[in-house]
Amino acid sequence: MIMTWIQTDTYLPCWSVMGCLDPDITGLRWENRLIRKQPPGRRVLTVDARNHGDSPHTGSMSYRLMAGDLIKLIQDLKLGPVSLMGHSMGGRTTMMLSSLQTEVELERLVIVDISPLNQEFDVTSSNEWNMEHYFYCLKNVTFDQSLTISQARKSADEQLSVRIPDAGLRSWLLMNMRQDPKTREIGWRINLDGIHRAFKSDIARIVFPEESLSTYDGPCLFVGGADSDYIPVSDHDEIRERFTEAKFEYIPGAGHWVHSQKPKEFLDTVLPFLS
Repeated sequence: MIMTWIQTDTYLPCWSVMGCLDPDITGLRWENRLIRKQPPGRRVLTVDARNHGDSPHTGSMSYRLMAGDLIKLIQDLKLGPVSLMGHSMGGRTTMMLSSLQTEVELERLVIVDISPLNQEFDVTSSNEWNMEHYFYCLKNVTFDQSLTISQARKSADEQLSVRIPDAGLRSWLLMNMRQDPKTREIGWRINLDGIHRAFKSDIARIVFPEESLSTYDGPCLFVGGADSDYIPVSDHDEIRERFTEAKFEYIPGAGHWVHSQKPKEFLDTVLPFLS
């Protein structure tokens, strides 16, 4: 699997692994701020998971497979030690990688708004931690091919606004739109159907293999949105059973898409830990 990634220069890499429905790496302004604020000598690489951005579309995308994709890319680039940061699905991919017997040398982990403990959510709810709601919203957008891409984006925004009132969150999700450079067809860049199928079968829950390492003992920061339910305080003790050095920070006023909703506060929290 050849994954899409971008980088800055030099040493001691920090990897950012995008989460489920996160837009492609090329349009992320907060990622550019992360790159600019790193100390000299640190390389930053951002990675699109399979079925996201310009990475290949596939019929399967379990956490074990996605961790394998990441391991292969790190080894192909001959990098190490590396720090890994992942949001949501990307956070669990990072957790899975840290549990596997691998030659990849990990410096530290940043896990963004996701817990290794599986939870059950009300799939009929429209709150922002119900991913089924967002799959439904995106899959019901219709694209008028007679419009320009900017007009089509405005139309899609109007359609999404019926069920997603947060304009910033809609703008974030709409970064997944594109116009095919060859066919000129307007649609979703991500493999929405493939991600949705995998979400129901493999992504909504994480199961660590029996042969996996029982603990990760390196530095590990969990960053949650204060308005999100994805890292409940009641999980802390059990999380520390697997991630023994886990620390927890919550960003006020942020929900599940912490880095999009509060980018400055997110970077102010993450950068000292990475440095």
